Amino acid sequence: MTRWLWLGVVLSVGSGRTGLLRTVLMASGAAIGVFMVLAGLAGATVAASQRERALARTPAQVENSAAELRMLEVEDGIGPRVLRRTAVAGATAGSPRPPGLDAYPDPGELVVSPALADLIRVDPRAADRFPQRIVGLIGPSGLVAPDELRAYVGVPAGDPMLGGDETFFRDNAVVGFGRPLASAHGSAYDTSPDVFTPGRWAAAAFALFVLVPFGTFLATCARLSATTRDRRIAALRLLGVSARQATLVNVVETGVVATAGGVLGTAVFTVLAPLSQGWRIGRLHWYAADIALPLGWIAPVLAGTVLFAVLVGVIATRPARSGPLAVRRGGPARRPAGWRLLPLVCGLGTVVFAATDAAPLNPSGRGVVFISGLLVTGLSLPLVLPLLAYWAAVAVGRIPNVPVWLELATARIRHTPGVAPRLVASLAVTLFVIGMGSLGAALFTNDRGLSNDRHSPLYQVIGRDPALVAALRGIPGTAISQYGTVQVSVDGRGDAALVADCADITALHTFDAGQSCVDGETYWLTSPAGSAAPGPRPGTDVTAENGVHIPAPRHTLNLMSRYEIGHDNPLLITRQSPIAADLPIRPQLAWLIAADRDSVDRAARVVAARAPAAFLSGDLGVHSGLDSDLLLTLLVTGLSISLVLGMGSFAAAAVDRAVERRRDNATLAVVGVRPAVITSGETGFGVLPLVAGVGTACAATIVVGASLATVLDIPTGAVFDRIAPILLLGVGATAVGLLLIAVPAWLTQRITAEHLRRP
Repeated sequence: MTRWLWLGVVLSVGSGRTGLLRTVLMASGAAIGVFMVLAGLAGATVAASQRERALARTPAQVENSAAELRMLEVEDGIGPRVLRRTAVAGATAGSPRPPGLDAYPDPGELVVSPALADLIRVDPRAADRFPQRIVGLIGPSGLVAPDELRAYVGVPAGDPMLGGDETFFRDNAVVGFGRPLASAHGSAYDTSPDVFTPGRWAAAAFALFVLVPFGTFLATCARLSATTRDRRIAALRLLGVSARQATLVNVVETGVVATAGGVLGTAVFTVLAPLSQGWRIGRLHWYAADIALPLGWIAPVLAGTVLFAVLVGVIATRPARSGPLAVRRGGPARRPAGWRLLPLVCGLGTVVFAATDAAPLNPSGRGVVFISGLLVTGLSLPLVLPLLAYWAAVAVGRIPNVPVWLELATARIRHTPGVAPRLVASLAVTLFVIGMGSLGAALFTNDRGLSNDRHSPLYQVIGRDPALVAALRGIPGTAISQYGTVQVSVDGRGDAALVADCADITALHTFDAGQSCVDGETYWLTSPAGSAAPGPRPGTDVTAENGVHIPAPRHTLNLMSRYEIGHDNPLLITRQSPIAADLPIRPQLAWLIAADRDSVDRAARVVAARAPAAFLSGDLGVHSGLDSDLLLTLLVTGLSISLVLGMGSFAAAAVDRAVERRRDNATLAVVGVRPAVITSGETGFGVLPLVAGVGTACAATIVVGASLATVLDIPTGAVFDRIAPILLLGVGATAVGLLLIAVPAWLTQRITAEHLRRP
């Protein structure tokens, strides 16, 4: 037993330069893969750490509590970056404090995160929002990430937004910290916009973009120099070594190399992790302590890597152990069966079927069928490549007067149709995943070309300071529409009437042809959705809540909203009407209409500076939560990892193939075949399957994209605009693949008769 273990160790080191190259390639593949997996796992630890800190600082708030401490968290933004400010009132020496905050600010004072303090010094957009005096910085324990923009702003205890005499919000009394995450006021998201929450999204992305490509990469590396290793095992069997002993030699050889590569990848990660605090991936930042992985996570990754490599090697060398004579003689492989094409046809057929109007499916069922066909299509690409490569070789071989090198390449493909496609399978799948991932990102984000959603220029001003609305009226590029309500009784039924100027109403609504609003009048209101007042009813009794009789309107306005807001109020009382002065008008709502993002930012500066507890409710254009920016970041990161692993797998296999073919090419060199012909033959042997694989992946992407356009009922061109870069990437991958095949084949042309005697 010991000698077979020792033999496996010796073989793992490699014999000669060729064996050493194979060992280096396999170890490097394991190192890169382990590093990528550990980096993916580190993303989960970062997310978990960020979530814990966000939970720890979330206030526990109760309604109508006697607690003096009041807080209101507001979401704002500086450009695309989210900014969260927390208005604080009523803090005492005994009030509970969130992590990272040494003391609460008094009115007119400010405690900010270091990143926000730096931004206030250099960016007027931040400085205008916070005219208060900075009295402290938030510590790391109170921040999700080093670059977070966060502020605690002191406001007077009587602020109506925080529980003053005219309370707007009644649930802001704080009794402690450490509660489930909640969205800030003004946020467009239901969860905390600060945290990349670990969950099914992260797990799915990790499995798809890291584990699957790593498995393909490691499987390729475990089968480097497959022909040479199979012949070596077959030779051992023919010399009388048992199948069990040959398996042991192979296990030790593969395990030693994979272990060395895994340890190297772990060491590189361990060195780089503490240095990564200043790095960033998109808008994702982290503290160095967050990225540290426990030994209990690293050990399974190393063990799994080694076991997977060993398992691939054992399964792949089974023919050499069971039929050593056939392996040593290099017999031809069986022709690929035609059934390999069936899964691809079924997958694309399912996608096309889901997109047709004839499919008896509801929208949910159509989506399930479409996604099922998409998955089957992706999984069938590696399966169909040997058949496509064989067909391509047969078709090219039938062309009369083909060059010798091309005839040589096609003959080799027909002899071993499964070898060359194995080099390009991961690359083809990667291109298909990139294409589908890009479309998926567009669907889940605010891609205006693939969505009917449009940015609304309407914002509601949430605040109780009349001077604030007056200040907003003077901002260039904006308009203010303001109205109040009064409780009325219409024929004994309670309702609320609008009180506004005609200009306020026309800014938000349009009327039917021939209708107009005149200040000083009252109107019945209807809407396309219908209302309680279908038209003029002169005899209707309308009474305000204070008992004032309101004359029944003589005219009707049919309101059609400009911005997808509506009212079901029965009537409109213009402020200039004689009866308006006698009515108890309730607090007025104010709407801001902004011409562009710059106008919104100018308005947000005024709101934050004059009333820190007030805010604009609407789309501020910030990138937060699981939005387009974060999804795109995750997608690009994942696909970059996939592409690196896919190209790495292809490069390692191409280099190894060129080295391994030297024995067979030596036969041609000895009989006088020129090196250029041999190099061209090797290049053609790899390029034909490469073109077939990349072409099939691009064709599948086009079919799926066209079907997706039909499913979404959007122009096909909008989808193809997103696919075009992927098709160009396919062309680039083909060119790179050509170089990765041709260059090693040319550099390994120092062939002598000595190579004929090498296994």
